[in-house]
Amino acid sequence: MKNDTDKKNLTYNRRKIIQSLGAGTASTFIGGFPLAIANNSTSVNIGILLPISGEASNILEQMKVGIDVGIEKLNSNGGILGRKVKAVFRDSEGHPNNLEKTCHELVKSDKVSGIIGPFIAAGRKFASRHLKSLDVPLISATNHEGRYCHPNFFTLGPTPAQDVKPLIDYVDGGKGRKYFIVGSYPSWQNSMFRQSRFYIYPTDGKVRGQALTDLGEEKFEPILKWISKTDTEVILFCIPRSNGTLFIKQANNMGLLDRLNFAWIGFNEMHHMSLSKEERKKIITCSSFIMSDDRNEAKDFVRYVKNIKGSNFPVTYYAHNHASAVLALGEAFNKAGEISGVAALRSLPGLSYKSISGNIETIDAVSHHSSLDLVIAKGGKKDLNIIKRIGSVKADPGCKV
Repeated sequence: MKNDTDKKNLTYNRRKIIQSLGAGTASTFIGGFPLAIANNSTSVNIGILLPISGEASNILEQMKVGIDVGIEKLNSNGGILGRKVKAVFRDSEGHPNNLEKTCHELVKSDKVSGIIGPFIAAGRKFASRHLKSLDVPLISATNHEGRYCHPNFFTLGPTPAQDVKPLIDYVDGGKGRKYFIVGSYPSWQNSMFRQSRFYIYPTDGKVRGQALTDLGEEKFEPILKWISKTDTEVILFCIPRSNGTLFIKQANNMGLLDRLNFAWIGFNEMHHMSLSKEERKKIITCSSFIMSDDRNEAKDFVRYVKNIKGSNFPVTYYAHNHASAVLALGEAFNKAGEISGVAALRSLPGLSYKSISGNIETIDAVSHHSSLDLVIAKGGKKDLNIIKRIGSVKADPGCKV
């Protein structure tokens, strides 16, 4: 059962969005931000698959503003090969059922030369397979389980080797701690947690239990009671969206915060602002971007986003990675000297590109997965704070194209 706040946040009417997407070159306001629709043959059109009618409105907003900033950065530097860049937004609907039709329309009708998205793991797999016959690349920028490589699939999203292994290495410290794994049912989490055990066991770490809840679960007391009866030291944790913060608050209400540390995969500034100061300080995460990063290009990115969304807007790695995906695709076209799906597919493997925060990363030529500059961060009184810079880490996805 979903809480009332989540229901109120679902402001995206699918019918109105689909109608607006067919309205030609326009700027239509949906859910509080403009969707720029490109049908201009002189522009470089990039397809964007967003969960507009899904139940991830906060993440949608992060993805959207990242795309906007990435495109604005390209255009402010002369576009791609002298041509203006525009986004063509389509609804991925939070499921893969209609992706074949959507991808075909983006390529054939909207003349896109590359597609960024979608959000869910199944959607990424379906879309990349559909795009093979269309000779257009798909670039993903969200967390995923690895173990999937495809000629048309490229990703700037972290694999478990990037956002789980460094996190476990940090919280474990070589001591072989005792863990309890908590997550949701999506298939990518099952795969991620299986891989996590291989990062825990080498230091003689122990897994005391694992609990996977329904997506949208709000009552975590039974799991917390189970954990309280074990000698668990660290909860390896990945409950997405707002429900993850409910778990922390219920743990606090049961008096478990002092005893436990929470290694939260995917924790970000949206979660951080929903927790109390006491609750925040127990959370440790590994991320490709933290809003409080004091490096100049990171601060420039945050400033740009806040100029668009307001000073209180939490800028997360979702926004960062999607902005970087736009820049990577732009660099692929520049490298090829040609704007087409075939040209991008030729130049993306092995491509070195500069992320929106200034890091130089490389898309592996064999797996099509990007390296990521990573940090360990911990919740603080005001901000999610970087406590250790790890540097660039390869994806090691466990597959080859």
